[in-house]
Formats: sequence, structure tokens, C-alpha cells
Amino acid sequence: MTIGEKLKQLRQEKKYSQGELALKLDVHRNHVSLWETDKYEPSISYCIALADIFGVTLDELCCRGDRDV
Repeated sequence: MTIGEKLKQLRQEKKYSQGELALKLDVHRNHVSLWETDKYEPSISYCIALADIFGVTLDELCCRGDRDV
């Protein structure tokens, strides 16, 4: 699973629209869309904010448990 797929999954579980999540992060909705489609990755500061919003660790958000290292 990519970070974009995980982000979309978490957002949908919380029943947030892309616009609602964007407002929480003070970014344009297009940023969320680009992250979810893996066209861009969120910066570490946004990853921290996203992990806080969704109540997950950075490892969970970045799918570190989903791949063999």
C-alpha cells in the first residue's frame, strides 16, 4: 500500500471529504488529491499533522508495517 492509498483509506474511515481534510491542514484541496494519487508526497510536517489528525503513528501512515524491509 502506498502512502497515498493509506491516506485515502484513513480519510474515508473518518468520513472526511478531501476539502474537509484540506481545511484542517490549511492547504488547497488539490494538495490532498495529489497526495492520494501519489503524484506528490506530503512533507514531513504534513505527515506529522496527518498522523495526529488520524490518530496513527508515522510508521502506520507511511505503511512501514506493510512492506518487507
